[in-house]
Amino acid sequence: MHLRRHTGDVDSKSTATDPVSQVDRDAEQIITAGIGRARPDDGILGEEGTDTRGNSGFRWVIDPLDGTVNYLYGFPSHSVSIAVELDGVPIIGVVYDTAHDEMYVAQIDGATTKNGDNVQVTSCQDLSIALIGTGFGYDPDLRKQQALILAEFLPLVRDIRRAGSCAIDLCSVASGRLDGFYEVGVQWWDVAAGIAIVRSAGGIAVYEPLRKRVIASGSLLWEQLCGTVNEAEIAVGSQKAPPSANI
Repeated sequence: MHLRRHTGDVDSKSTATDPVSQVDRDAEQIITAGIGRARPDDGILGEEGTDTRGNSGFRWVIDPLDGTVNYLYGFPSHSVSIAVELDGVPIIGVVYDTAHDEMYVAQIDGATTKNGDNVQVTSCQDLSIALIGTGFGYDPDLRKQQALILAEFLPLVRDIRRAGSCAIDLCSVASGRLDGFYEVGVQWWDVAAGIAIVRSAGGIAVYEPLRKRVIASGSLLWEQLCGTVNEAEIAVGSQKAPPSANI
């Protein structure tokens, strides 16, 4: 569906700048139909509205087109992201970078591979020389707050990258293209597969559902990254959500 480049009807979701295309909908339909045939007892959660309860204990979490804005503009950072979770914990992750034909695959207690070759997180342990990825939300007020946080954070790292597909950004941490990643305002289907992929690649990745915040890095950088992000958020007054259980 991605490679056909037939975007079809394009509508808006949360804001006027948050698009959904026919590709999103058609890709989700193909994926969910395949899962339904192969695993009829599993639950399914999809970004474009699929919410099927299962009785097996397993649930598939799907983002059929992560990076829709990039896709519509032809910017090469978009993907299909599929996770399988057991009791709320992602145990399998697959992200297919459809712009670069790169397939990331991971499962719990196993390695992470990219097109069949093992990958792992970097050994960076100094935030001042770390390349960090981030992303911005669609709501204007949230983006303004994120810009203020970034102004606090940017002088403390090597540099910042913003590519526009959270799933691919997490895979970039897993494969060493980024030392870490941080974003607020992402949904579970954006991160579930990527979290499994980072963890299997030797890194740490945590999602806070109430704040919709994800942080990921190698283990040697983790405490510095989390501490600096928290300090930056506190400095601009954005840490207002109550504590929540992490995934």
